[in-house]
Amino acid sequence: MNQIHLNVLIGIGDNDQGYVGNNSLKWGNYILGNTETIDPYLDRRLNRYELFDYCQNLNNDNINVLIAILSWGGMNRRYGLLLFNNLNHILPIIENLRGNQYGNRITAFESFQNLRTQGLLPGLGIGYFTKLICFLAPNLNGYIMDQWVSKSVNLLTDERIVTIQNGGWVNDENNSTIYETFCNVIDELAELLNCEGYEAEKRIFSVGRGQGLWRNYLIQNYNVHL
Repeated sequence: MNQIHLNVLIGIGDNDQGYVGNNSLKWGNYILGNTETIDPYLDRRLNRYELFDYCQNLNNDNINVLIAILSWGGMNRRYGLLLFNNLNHILPIIENLRGNQYGNRITAFESFQNLRTQGLLPGLGIGYFTKLICFLAPNLNGYIMDQWVSKSVNLLTDERIVTIQNGGWVNDENNSTIYETFCNVIDELAELLNCEGYEAEKRIFSVGRGQGLWRNYLIQNYNVHL
């Protein structure tokens, strides 16, 4: 780990990520067309811990947990429409994640990536399907590999572990081996921060819209040092 960057992160400490993303019910209604299928509880923006609790409650069906996660992540509705028109491919993976059918985070990642490679998961890139792994199977310690967490991992390690395209997206060049390395870095970081892996991931995701101290530091230093 780069000690300078690590010391900054340690100095910032924990961050209150708060409520992020979109109102889940409104997002879902747009995608599904004002249907009664959607849980009325989702008429809100969720924070990270509420989302974990919601997804672990098996009384909440797979459609609703999918809506909750993607809306929390702020998925563009256009991509949401593409994905929900092809649900027959993703729902079995969601069922397997919630049923603890994957032995590790590598096989969970590959289950998504194999379908994406075949063009069967339109609208669902790595930044979003790793959110599904994160919230639906927390026992796997599979962390969210979006641009902010990935850039943080790259900066803290002084390596380009995760390939990020010019627009900021984590692209499909990143395979399960890279994902495992990425997650291992977060596990190591968690030990250094004396917290759980999901808490370490939350800290380096930080807070957007100019409110996160680590996010601002990352933006200022990423292109300079990498």
